[in-house]
Amino acid sequence: MRLERGGFFGVGEGAGVLIVDDLVDTGQTAKVVRAILPRAHFATVYAKPMGRPMVDTFITEVSQDTWIYFPWDTGLAFQPPIREGGL
Repeated sequence: MRLERGGFFGVGEGAGVLIVDDLVDTGQTAKVVRAILPRAHFATVYAKPMGRPMVDTFITEVSQDTWIYFPWDTGLAFQPPIREGGL
């Protein structure tokens, strides 16, 4: 599958395609994806009420004003082992 002008080449309307995202918030990005691949299955881990109608499957619904801290957004840094030599 590759992106071509006007959509993805080789997948038609997306039948048999699974799209996975961490979060659907307002649904704006999901609307764009749906316009390109209307028959794809859209799954998210978290769904907020405004974006919820745009996904087929989700794990957890959270309120629209909830801020979710993902590990890649928290600025975690390497921490050396407490004790040298491992466990």
